[in-house]
Amino acid sequence: MHLPPGNYDFKVQGTNSQGVWSDKIATLHIHVLPPWWRTWWAYVCYALLLILCVWVYVRFTMNRAKLKAQLNFEQLEAKRVKELDTVKTQLYTNITHEFRTPLTIILGMAKQIQDKPNENFNTGMDMIIRNGQNLLKLVNEMLDLSKLETGKMLLQLVNGDMINFLRYIVEAFHSLAESQQKQLHFLSEIDSLYVAYDPEKIRQVISNLLSNALKFTPAKGNIYISVNEQPVHAQTNKTNLVIKVKDTGIGIPKDHLPHIFDRFYQSDNSHTRKAEGTGIGLALTKELIKLMEGEITVKSPPPGSNKGTEFIVSLPLTLVGNDETDIVMPVLKIEHAPANSPAENKTIITNDRDSAKPLILLVEDNADVVAYTASCLPDYRLAVGKDGKEGFEIAKEIIPDLIVTDVMMPFVDGFELCKMLRNDEHTSHIPVIMLTAKAGIESRLEGLSTGADVYLEKPFNKEELLIRVIKLLELRKNLRQYYLKKAGLADVAPSPAFYAANGEIVLKDNKEDEFVKRVREAVEEHFSEADFTVEQLCKLVFMSHSQLHRKLDALIGCAPNKFIRMIRLNKAKELLKDPSNSIGSVAIDCGYNDPGYFARIFKQEHGVTPQEWRMNK
Repeated sequence: MHLPPGNYDFKVQGTNSQGVWSDKIATLHIHVLPPWWRTWWAYVCYALLLILCVWVYVRFTMNRAKLKAQLNFEQLEAKRVKELDTVKTQLYTNITHEFRTPLTIILGMAKQIQDKPNENFNTGMDMIIRNGQNLLKLVNEMLDLSKLETGKMLLQLVNGDMINFLRYIVEAFHSLAESQQKQLHFLSEIDSLYVAYDPEKIRQVISNLLSNALKFTPAKGNIYISVNEQPVHAQTNKTNLVIKVKDTGIGIPKDHLPHIFDRFYQSDNSHTRKAEGTGIGLALTKELIKLMEGEITVKSPPPGSNKGTEFIVSLPLTLVGNDETDIVMPVLKIEHAPANSPAENKTIITNDRDSAKPLILLVEDNADVVAYTASCLPDYRLAVGKDGKEGFEIAKEIIPDLIVTDVMMPFVDGFELCKMLRNDEHTSHIPVIMLTAKAGIESRLEGLSTGADVYLEKPFNKEELLIRVIKLLELRKNLRQYYLKKAGLADVAPSPAFYAANGEIVLKDNKEDEFVKRVREAVEEHFSEADFTVEQLCKLVFMSHSQLHRKLDALIGCAPNKFIRMIRLNKAKELLKDPSNSIGSVAIDCGYNDPGYFARIFKQEHGVTPQEWRMNK
């Protein structure tokens, strides 16, 4: 029998044999102890253990939360550092590009002036001054931003007519807008407003906003500058001037709007962005407006709506009397490339019309770079495309002997242009030189991997560019002999030195082997047909007459008519080796119904008549 723990009395009363019970009852006190796990000290241990578990759990949870918070912090910090590195890298890339492009022109034109001062002085000095001012403007913006960050920039207030000053600034941009086929409209609800303001800060703000509007507004577009006054209180001499700059450009994506005033931020960081820049202008603009205790906001409908972007500047100003004016108008001159710069036209063949000279296509969106590069290549015919998309269209149309392209261009960048050229049968054979400010090894490798033959950094050396052009054109001549040999139309192959130095290029040029082979086979299938024409050949290879002519001329140095004739005469030589074939039958088999005409053509090509050629063999 198992008794639960506790105190018990065990009582005993005795009886005799007659059944008589005794008067006394014996009592035994029994204390049943609990098992050890139910003792008081066990419960104390349980309580202590529970407290310990709770404490451990709390500590664990707190440590895990701390660790998680630390990990999150480290991840956020790592993300922030990565973003900062990305911003820095982009900043360095943009600034490098912004510096290298004008430096290319300044150093190149300075060297040309030094070599030929009488020929290049006026044009060269204009380009040097214009690009020097662009560099100075960039440096000044960076210095101003640094001063604003450290609080060292102060307002230099003068009294004057703000409306007249704004009209004066806008007027300075009219010639630039007209050269880009854009219209500037100054709209003011008030004729004059005499206030105290800092003219240089106002000039920087308005100039940056107008420059941005012009950059991102297409030709035939409009930029509107509207001004109105919002009095603060009737009893005070304070007023609020609202300036709106609205364009009909491409607009800004909604997710980019909160960041456009960040330092070094660009809504388009790709190689195909439509305008150059470092991302300093709008950041500087906002800081200057903040210094003047004003505000700037931006509104932009979704891109593609053709409603452009609107910047709204609100400036608190102190009214003054018109007799207190002490403003002196600064001299404002907005420098830009001449309207007749080569980059303004779609295609220009320059220098002369000597068709024997190689034709080079320049693909570059900077007019001054185009002008300078063109001046480096005076002995060639030149065509110009202002961006990658247009450059590709021109390349397919004119089939140039060589292409010189930039990397960072609107619509299609240099890397994508190279891929398009290499993947299109019309242009796959054309050598490509990349001139770019993106000088990093990754960009160089990307350029070479997309099919560029040469990758030159800006500022480039004129002599190196000329040597590269000459060598690439020489290589193209050797390739002509190679393809003629492939087509069975040449007995002399390129020199062994060509294979030793450029064998890899020939081996990887399989697309051209296939093209020449395809054209040759198309002719061979119809060479016995006297009425087989170039137009029929064009249809068989899916090219226009002009495209096929330029392609064959670039590859093997002959026109389609001559190519067909060479194929026929080459076949004729094979048939003439068999004495059983008469001259007349050979002529008919090779597409010549008149044996006499065949004999004249054969002699014209090989210097002997078919009969003499057979006898000599």
